Amino acid sequence: MRMPTSKGGGAQFRGPTSSHDYNTNEDDKYLEMVELYRQSNENLAQLTEVHQIVLAEHAAQQQYISLLESKMASMEEQLTGIEAVTPYEPIFSKSTFALNMKAKYPAAAQELADTALRCDVDPAYRLVTLPIIHQIPKTHLVNDKSGEIIVPSELKVKVGRTNTGGTVSDNDVINAFNGDNESFWQRKVSYDFSAAPDQEDAVLEIELPSHLVNNLNINTITIHPHPERGIQIQNIEMHYANAWQQIKGFTQDEISSIDTYEFAPRKKWYFPSVPVQKIRITLVQKNPIDLNGKKVFVLGAQEISVLLTMFEPGGGFILSPFSMDGIYNIESIDHVFLNRSAFSYDTKLDHLLDGAIYEYEVLKEEMDGTLVPLQSYEWTGQYARTLWVKTKLYPDPNNGVNPCLHAVRLNYSR
Repeated sequence: MRMPTSKGGGAQFRGPTSSHDYNTNEDDKYLEMVELYRQSNENLAQLTEVHQIVLAEHAAQQQYISLLESKMASMEEQLTGIEAVTPYEPIFSKSTFALNMKAKYPAAAQELADTALRCDVDPAYRLVTLPIIHQIPKTHLVNDKSGEIIVPSELKVKVGRTNTGGTVSDNDVINAFNGDNESFWQRKVSYDFSAAPDQEDAVLEIELPSHLVNNLNINTITIHPHPERGIQIQNIEMHYANAWQQIKGFTQDEISSIDTYEFAPRKKWYFPSVPVQKIRITLVQKNPIDLNGKKVFVLGAQEISVLLTMFEPGGGFILSPFSMDGIYNIESIDHVFLNRSAFSYDTKLDHLLDGAIYEYEVLKEEMDGTLVPLQSYEWTGQYARTLWVKTKLYPDPNNGVNPCLHAVRLNYSR
């Protein structure tokens, strides 16, 4: 901010007054008033933008909370119905999600003894991946020394829409591609109440710079939608072999009480590596907010990243804990992958994944925290209070896809 440079008027009761000094001082005061006015307008514009972003995020979160409350009420009703029925279902299940998986053994001695590589837990996207060696962003450059992010002018982003009515206003779409999670691209489409459609979309066509790296291969896309859990990420396509094709694994098999397709959280997709220069992303807003007497559809993104990710080819392991009680029989173990549809194996051939995409063993926790493998005959009549499933992940042997482990489910009976 520019600091004042003007001086006091220097009024004197006696002696002559310099007209040059007086005029210079008055000019400085005028310039400072202009600068303060400019800064005030700039601050007001920034505050207005932040207020609108917060308002849209708040509205989306309020709606999401209402959906969760409705789901909770439905679950309570179902539990009441289950309790009224006897006998109980013979098979029970418990799930450990990525956020609760561990890359370390509970016992320090065992942790030091096992030098095998560990998988990476990515809590923001609710998944566990192979150990990541390196990631190359395809939309911006990062200065390794200063951390400065540079968005090349060769990055081209066009924003289209299906509807033709309404009043459209948005800020710089590059805000979504600059690697800065504190900036937003936001589009607002305002309608009179009587003319408002059921939904509004935004279609982003992205042309990646060709000079950033020595190849065009990509295998990772992340989107932080705005408002988060308030819009739908309807589609992601890439222009490959002279045609637009949906990325493999776009539909994610996420376990959630709320449909994460309709109400998208932050998402990350891993798919087979392909040379691509054009990507098309379609966002849809179905829940407008009332703002200044208008129906306003707010949609955008906090961050959109396109990357080439390199993984450890030998894979890595992750540990999933389960708290148990009483005497029980372990029936089976299921692994849930977000990007199951990106694998080279048909979805009807899940049994082939064991040994190709992953391997696992069940362990019980001893009193000192040491984990001991269970033999198959020990699955019956087990009474350990804490079980662990040790899962070793591998890249898909046919297309190299990184498996995104979302949850491990333990099925048991009494």
